[in-house]
Amino acid sequence: MFLSRQYLRNKSRNSVSIIKYYTSIRLNSTENNIDSSSSYRFYPGKLPIIDITVGKLFEKACKEFKNRECVVSVHQNNIRLTYNQVLERADKLAAGLKKLNLKYGDRVGVWGPNDYQWLLAFIAISRAGCIMVGINPAYQQNELNYCLNKVQVNTVIAPDKFRTQDYGKMLIDAKNTCPSLKNIILWTDNSIKGTYRFSDIESLATNVEIEGIKATQNEISPYDGCNIQFTSGTTGYPKAPLLSHRSFVNNGRQIVERAGLINNNIHHKVCLNVPFFHAFGMIHGCMAGFYAGMTFVLESPIFNPKNSIETIVNEKCTVAYGTPTMWVNMLDMQEKLQARISSLHLTTTGGAIVSPELMKKIRNTFKVDKPTIIYGLTENTAVVFHTVPEDPHELTDYTVGRLHDHIEAKVVDENGQTIPIGTPGELWTRGYSTMIGYWNDPENTSKTIDEAGWLKSGDKFILHANGYGEVVGRLKDIIIRGGENIFPKEIEGFLESHNDIIEAQVFGVHDDVYGEEICACIRLKNNKKKITLNDIKLYAKGKISHFKIPRYIHFVEEFPKTTSGKIQKFKLKQLMEINGIIPPSKGK
Repeated sequence: MFLSRQYLRNKSRNSVSIIKYYTSIRLNSTENNIDSSSSYRFYPGKLPIIDITVGKLFEKACKEFKNRECVVSVHQNNIRLTYNQVLERADKLAAGLKKLNLKYGDRVGVWGPNDYQWLLAFIAISRAGCIMVGINPAYQQNELNYCLNKVQVNTVIAPDKFRTQDYGKMLIDAKNTCPSLKNIILWTDNSIKGTYRFSDIESLATNVEIEGIKATQNEISPYDGCNIQFTSGTTGYPKAPLLSHRSFVNNGRQIVERAGLINNNIHHKVCLNVPFFHAFGMIHGCMAGFYAGMTFVLESPIFNPKNSIETIVNEKCTVAYGTPTMWVNMLDMQEKLQARISSLHLTTTGGAIVSPELMKKIRNTFKVDKPTIIYGLTENTAVVFHTVPEDPHELTDYTVGRLHDHIEAKVVDENGQTIPIGTPGELWTRGYSTMIGYWNDPENTSKTIDEAGWLKSGDKFILHANGYGEVVGRLKDIIIRGGENIFPKEIEGFLESHNDIIEAQVFGVHDDVYGEEICACIRLKNNKKKITLNDIKLYAKGKISHFKIPRYIHFVEEFPKTTSGKIQKFKLKQLMEINGIIPPSKGK
């Protein structure tokens, strides 16, 4: 995402000077009595923190945008629902859930792709006073059982089938090992023994009971949990962060403010791309969208680059979201389609490392004047740093933006001591957006949040004087080769500057002599083109330090990914070890 200063210096001394300039301006050193030399920043902002729930926020949006389209599901026969229609159906569903004896704080899972029913379920669960549990649609039986048991899910709402999976059967089977699971609700026209139909739950309650949902909204506390977002599992077994209504609402509000999504009374239509169940889709998608009165355009049940581009054109979408991998695939598809895209006003990239080259390609290929980057953690609700649409390219391409208002940030050394500004260390944050904790997991919660409330990101980070941040890499992703600390992100960014490389993933491999060696897995723009390992090494020679040139280079057609688009390096490494391409990890 952001190349190291050494690489930038080798590439262009002028660009380093520009970045240093832009990351030193705009700071009022007297703001909140900030010590300008310390890696600590806090901005109170213009908008105060508000105490309302997700359900009340959506109700407020309906009063302002009642007849505006809220969701357009292109892949579901182009169904279109206004804000008022969504609220009406969500309250019917919420009242139906209450008829199934769900209580305040019960966990209700939503397991499925980006269908409009997912959005209805999320709003309904929030307005019923329950906690929505987002479940990855790619999960297999054991993963599903783990999630249901981890947070004691009472009810699951899902389609009957998705792709090759029979969700209905899997959920019925899950009841054998998940004693908390009482109700299975499927959005289907088929009657399946042991389950309820989504439409039947919508029509289960009386009008008085439906009206009661609106009347009881003030009884739901903004400080209580509204959502559990399982960590994506890119580094291991998922944990279960519990997030509050207050953090959801305010993080969405800050996103709207930072991105300028309500300026000039523009009605934005967003090609969502990212999955609903993930923090990106829920907060930058749903919560920010409710504030701005956006229309959510669902181009596919799961990401499809061709459908995305065609939908942007046909629906005249003004906004599009995506992880870096999604944008790489859309760029590749646009090169083939050459679609006439003229409506895009703003794009947002996040959820994984973003290279400067990728940002430039998005801007140039899609003719977007305001591409933005976000940075955050599931444990921090969603977004902590965010570029501003008006930022110069030197900031949008090489930083993750400026710290959000109402969140404290500091960068610390290995002893937890704040270090000088501009020095790499671990990013810690504190504020309204911090999770309540990992569900039923005080041990891991205490490891992540200290006694003073600081959340440890695990990211190697540089905080600049003006509050803009630069990700150096994951602390655990550091490769130590012969005593040299090497950050995979730097090498990935360099490799992606090669004209024939579309994507690169770099990780450490055990070595008896140096401790670790570097392995690079590379995806080419044209798989038929003949590029050798020696070609890559010759390209790197003289451009990056010799010890940063990968010893192992392997060409792949695709990378293992989570449904949210994050590449799973640990699975990639396992596959490489199993196939004998790299040595096994120490101890294997």
